[in-house]
Amino acid sequence: MDTSTPSNVLRLGSTRDYQGPYIHQLPPEILIIIFHLCIDLWSSGKDITRLLLVCRAWKATVDNVPSLWTTINAADGLQHIRTAIAKTRESPIDLIRRSTDPVSLDDFLMEVGGKIAYWRSVELHFDSRPASYRGLQTSTCTRLEKLRMARATRRLAQKMPLCPLDGGPAPAMLKELSLFRILVDLRAMRLSNLSKLELNDVPHLVTEDILLVLDNSPMLVTLRLQKLGGLRVSDPIGGVTVHLGSLATCTLNLPIPVTRFLLSAMHTPSLRRMKIHCDLDGSTPASSLFSPPITTFAPTLPGLISPAKYIDVEFSGNGHSTIVFGGLEITLHTPNFDEYRRLRDMLNSLMSHPGVNGAGLNAHLHFSDSGPDLENLLLFNCQPMVEELIVSGWFWDDISSKISAGLGTRIHNGPEGWLFPELEVIKYYIDEDFYDSFEIALERRYCEVRTTEETSATTRQYPRSLKEIHFHSEDSKASGPEFKQDFLNRIRTLAGNPKIFWRGVLLDVDDVSP
Repeated sequence: MDTSTPSNVLRLGSTRDYQGPYIHQLPPEILIIIFHLCIDLWSSGKDITRLLLVCRAWKATVDNVPSLWTTINAADGLQHIRTAIAKTRESPIDLIRRSTDPVSLDDFLMEVGGKIAYWRSVELHFDSRPASYRGLQTSTCTRLEKLRMARATRRLAQKMPLCPLDGGPAPAMLKELSLFRILVDLRAMRLSNLSKLELNDVPHLVTEDILLVLDNSPMLVTLRLQKLGGLRVSDPIGGVTVHLGSLATCTLNLPIPVTRFLLSAMHTPSLRRMKIHCDLDGSTPASSLFSPPITTFAPTLPGLISPAKYIDVEFSGNGHSTIVFGGLEITLHTPNFDEYRRLRDMLNSLMSHPGVNGAGLNAHLHFSDSGPDLENLLLFNCQPMVEELIVSGWFWDDISSKISAGLGTRIHNGPEGWLFPELEVIKYYIDEDFYDSFEIALERRYCEVRTTEETSATTRQYPRSLKEIHFHSEDSKASGPEFKQDFLNRIRTLAGNPKIFWRGVLLDVDDVSP
């Protein structure tokens, strides 16, 4: 038997035909693509330095590919900024400067100003007003596609105006504009054909100018308008319809009259994600957002809510509460007012709005740092019926004792005489101090009435049996109470053998201890 190695097979240790590591045999075009994937937007300088230090061949490649240097981040320091500026040649560049970066905004603008004709995107965060605006004139910033500017404090926005692009017309190629606490004259900028518009806490805006931008940007995909307190609804613009056929995501945190007006003015057939935030005072009913119904918004609602498998209702403390219904998310802020009743009113108003069909959908009710009493809980003892209850937060004792007491209290006789009779899943992400009260509640809710069910052949006299009970989220593995086998065994018996989860792990509580 011939055991010799064929001549065309490289023997171990031989250097014949060896061309080095496979990565050095890649075509340059492929290697450059790999290098691009290795460079992160927020650490471009460090990532490029690592590539330069690997070997001479890589250094030569990186030094001679301008597109690898086009992200210029002030966090990398002046030396890297100057090197990158020199190596980009005529490639479009992306600029990033945050308020915590070691290079001042004035110095940063001075260094990159010579490349203004090649700016593709600019993201500037700052605390104080820069002394120089070099490079922000629209006459020479012709390639700019994305502009994002943010000021740290609101006080500066009011007293030291800073107008992007020196208040002149925006470059024709500008597609994305994001401003936070930056004074702007939208009409003078002549914005059009935007794909993304974000205005947050921008002073002195008027509704007519925003509508003009929207009307001139029919391909807009993302719209976010937040805390624009100066907006008002005036008679001359009544009946306006803006067609935004590509709008997919919309966030509105505005006074309710302005929100209603925009919802009635925008035709958004492709909208799939909408967030609405409402600040309510003592005289503003939550239902005023959708009452009377907004007829022009009704055709949009079915597409928004159609992905919903349930309605998520959350109370997160400090007067904040949220409804998530498919792609529609509504947050209410009701400081010092009845947040539970306000949210119930909003839910009723939404469910009765034309285009909304919540039939067959149940609710997932979440209390986080919010301790409702029985009266508040009973507000949600109707459609949509609660099938999942989540309790979490810091004020564990207060929350758990109130909710446990509610679950263990018979409200009235009959098959639906208990709080949340359709409840199937309980998630308690709180401390072990609630164990005793929770165990008593389950005993009252399920065990003490089961004999009634046995004597009645036609009527179910006790609530729907639990399918799952979760104790402590997976995130609590580093903290939280110790695993208690006896307690979990008793809970499973009392609740009629549901699945038990401990810190995200399904347990066989008879045999398994994590």
